[in-house]
Amino acid sequence: MNLRQQIIQDRIEALSQALQIEQDNAFMRLCFSLVTGNSVHTFDPSDIVDGGQDKQMDIVAVEEDGEGADVFVIQTKNTASFSSNALIQLHNGLRWLFQRSRKELDTLSNKALRDKIIEYRGVLGNLGPSNIRICIKFITNGQTKDISDEFKQELAAIRADYDNDTFETFSIEALGCDELIELSKIQERQTRRVDADLKVRYDANNPSLIKYYSQDLKGLVCSVPATEIARLVNDNPNDAVFDLNIRRFLGMRGSVNKDILKTCTSLELSYEFWFLNNGITLVCDHFDPVTDPDNPHVKLRNLQIVNGCQTAKTLALAHASGQLAPDVRVLTRIYETKERDLVSRIVLTTNNQNQISSRDLRANDPVQVDMEEGFKIYGYLYERKPRQFDDSQIDISKLFTNEAVAQSYLSVVLKTPSDGRARKYKVWGELHSKIFSGEPVEPYIIASLLSRWASEWLRGSTYVENPDDLERIIAKRGGFHVARIAAYLWRGNDEWRIPRDTLQKGIESLEKKLPEFSGHFDKAFRILSDIIKGSDLHVGDPDRALKSASLDRDIDNYLYQKQKK
Repeated sequence: MNLRQQIIQDRIEALSQALQIEQDNAFMRLCFSLVTGNSVHTFDPSDIVDGGQDKQMDIVAVEEDGEGADVFVIQTKNTASFSSNALIQLHNGLRWLFQRSRKELDTLSNKALRDKIIEYRGVLGNLGPSNIRICIKFITNGQTKDISDEFKQELAAIRADYDNDTFETFSIEALGCDELIELSKIQERQTRRVDADLKVRYDANNPSLIKYYSQDLKGLVCSVPATEIARLVNDNPNDAVFDLNIRRFLGMRGSVNKDILKTCTSLELSYEFWFLNNGITLVCDHFDPVTDPDNPHVKLRNLQIVNGCQTAKTLALAHASGQLAPDVRVLTRIYETKERDLVSRIVLTTNNQNQISSRDLRANDPVQVDMEEGFKIYGYLYERKPRQFDDSQIDISKLFTNEAVAQSYLSVVLKTPSDGRARKYKVWGELHSKIFSGEPVEPYIIASLLSRWASEWLRGSTYVENPDDLERIIAKRGGFHVARIAAYLWRGNDEWRIPRDTLQKGIESLEKKLPEFSGHFDKAFRILSDIIKGSDLHVGDPDRALKSASLDRDIDNYLYQKQKK
């Protein structure tokens, strides 16, 4: 089970417990909610048609909107695979839905299915097929990249039968854990969607609005009063307008934001703001400029500020304190697109006002968002954006930065504490995909807890004041090495692909801080010290040794040889 499958499974279990239903039914409700955008609590049980004469249709739902209708046909299997036989049976079920005569329908013993087919036929008769949108989903908790050729062939056969311009639209799609997570993200963003009307500077005699169209893309460049940007931010104190921004507000510690504040609040300098500031970049689902000379504005739907968080937040602070100069204007670029890939490229290419690190650029990677969700399962906070939780009242002991998690995972699970200690820059470069590979979250949590506790133990030990230079250096800089060795002493092996309940028990043991771990840390320290002292290569420069891959290998050899004995 990978991380995304794990996230889905935990949601299934939580829903099953909350609604007091079987997990298979919980998975079905979860899938229906994600596909349709409806709440799991508004699910209509009459849409369930699974009940004998297996046609592999769990749900048939018909939703009219006054001009047309959406017909959802959903088959869910709470498994990690996609069955070709089940899809073949679904193909047969669709023949009953679309083609069988009323006389034949009367022979169906599955009354729920028969009633739904009749309901659909009634809507079809009223609206006509050209106003019917058919949406068919075959859903499991597997990965669609593993779908067999036979399954793909059967999907193609269904499309060939029914995607022939009979209906307004016809789609059939297989969904797995990856697609379910993406649907979940879209749904979560919609719950925090921000719509706004922004006043703009408009002069019919000057090109104050620049519109640009290219294929399916739309862009708009305009000047917006700073008070409007401040209002947009202050009207959304939960920072929903920055959900897609790669960093949170950096505060007034840096020189850049201090300069922004100085310019926008100075009556002598405020007119320069438009020329000195890089402006902000917005993406939205739709924009509509209104060029009414008395009230020029742009209507924005589901907007996000993807570049210019520092500018926008600084203007908001200045306005809230009554210091914002009235004549400040902000250069604003607006892009209309629903393509997530394009949004990601816009984020990467427009963030250049404050220095952007590799970690910043990775903040919105899907695997980083998944890790945040995975840590939540166990009540921990995963900081994927620097200073993400600065303004929150949180239990700091529950917070782990993605960088610290990566270093811990490198050290404990991947057995390379030298990289964890000395080469964390690799985390966001060549080692990123190796570390954040979508594996289950428990080893990441165990490694993080163990590394944190090892460091705390070392700081409180007598070794940090040891007159022996070598041991003192190890105590101060060898936390990841001690954690790596202690993990082996505690677990007896380096195997991490083990049953989840075993890993969960490991987390519970670490959270309890059982006394035995102090013994593991002390023994791990002595082992590390002995290895370094016993090597001519290491003993002369312990700091360099702690950065050496050869020390990683020496640790492995020592532990494995001890195990054989």
